Amino acid sequence: MYDVAIQILKEIHELGYEAYIVGGYPRDLYIGFYNNDIDLCSNIDEHTLFSNFNIISKTQFGSFTIEKNGYEFELTHFRKDKYIDNRYPIVTFVNTLKEDLERRDFIINTLCIDYNGNYIDLLDARKDIDNKIIHVVGNIENKMTEDPLRIIRTLRFAADLNFEIEKNLMKFIKKNKFLLKNLSKTRLEKEIKKIKNKTNFYNLIKQLDLIDYIQ
Repeated sequence: MYDVAIQILKEIHELGYEAYIVGGYPRDLYIGFYNNDIDLCSNIDEHTLFSNFNIISKTQFGSFTIEKNGYEFELTHFRKDKYIDNRYPIVTFVNTLKEDLERRDFIINTLCIDYNGNYIDLLDARKDIDNKIIHVVGNIENKMTEDPLRIIRTLRFAADLNFEIEKNLMKFIKKNKFLLKNLSKTRLEKEIKKIKNKTNFYNLIKQLDLIDYIQ
């Protein structure tokens, strides 16, 4: 699957655009974990994408599902997000990778891989991964309040990766746990189902006194 993803990146590069593997896959590959979920990001325009790849679905948020050699990959156009309802963003497309990475949740999730298989690390993700710590990208209050599901994502990554939560982020979660009440039960349950290390997760829930906010 990885080799097929690299081939897609190369094909996009040959068309004159940038494209990268981004998010959990580069992070887990760097750590040495297995991950079969590969997401892509690119500044390729929609017309060129549809003209050169087998696109089987698209969303209003600039995400496309590419099918190649029996595998499916989600490709998202470089973008900025502005949230108005704690869930659905207003999307603005941008041209640079750095702008796209700055919209993401945590520094550890900003590591990328290019078409040569090289790591691209614009926000020092490897430093946080090496130090086993979770920092928010940008302003903690802005990033966490625009989508409170990121509170649960913080705990999921801390639990599954056995990483420490940065102290200011911990303080924010303790002080603003009421934000979890803005989440639908469906979104909350969907995120919790992704957690692999339930013991670590519920230990964090107890430590932060969040049990009444996730039921």
